[in-house]
Amino acid sequence: HSPLVSHILSANMIDADVEYTFHCYDHCPFGNRVAFLMDHFGIKYKKVVYGYGSGALPKDCEGEGYDGDLNPRRLTGKKQLPVLEGAGVPIVKPDDIGMAESLEICSFLIGRHQLVCPCATGRPDIKSIESYLLDKKVMNPLTLTRLTKIPVADWADPRDISYHLWKHQKKGDILEYSSEEDAEAIKDLNSKLIEFAAMIKGDKCLNTWGFGMDDVIMLPWLRRLTCIKGVVFPVAVKEYMCTVGAQVEDYTKHAV
Repeated sequence: HSPLVSHILSANMIDADVEYTFHCYDHCPFGNRVAFLMDHFGIKYKKVVYGYGSGALPKDCEGEGYDGDLNPRRLTGKKQLPVLEGAGVPIVKPDDIGMAESLEICSFLIGRHQLVCPCATGRPDIKSIESYLLDKKVMNPLTLTRLTKIPVADWADPRDISYHLWKHQKKGDILEYSSEEDAEAIKDLNSKLIEFAAMIKGDKCLNTWGFGMDDVIMLPWLRRLTCIKGVVFPVAVKEYMCTVGAQVEDYTKHAV
């Protein structure tokens, strides 16, 4: 099986019949935190994916961005996703449609549905691999351009890709490695994934006491790697990634 095949666990939840609308970008690891949490615990939701350039104001972005039919500004007044919408979801301003900020959304869902989802442990080995996966100097050249070649709604309009590349160039990010650098970076990444396999202490979860926020935070960064052709996920890592993800498909078949 490829990574992130759905396997939803049963749970006794308060408000089990609630169905949310989840506004997000498909490629965004922060939004995927919420999706993984909801998928794992069987919380019902409708996923609405936005074009990445929609809601960016051309006057503020050197002509980049556009006002799409789906515009995140209509949710909270900002180009900000993810946003969770639904009955009982807290809002900041009276005209907000839903709640923003991925970890706040996760915290709300854990409290409302009384989920057993232990807090992040701060394990040094996990923090080390997270730091590597979040190192922009390493990961941006591996993923920024590759992600735009994945056939998801984030990049349906050419202006989505143009805005994405402009935004990262403006920040001084490296968009791509040379072919030699790319091959070396993938080789290093595969070595790191072998190291990571030994960090999986539980049954398809990072800790022996079960699924928790360590997993909610880690899984999206691993999922991002599935856009990279040549990445080799050890068996234990594949099995770990296959535990959740009903509405978060991996990119393996489109990897470049």
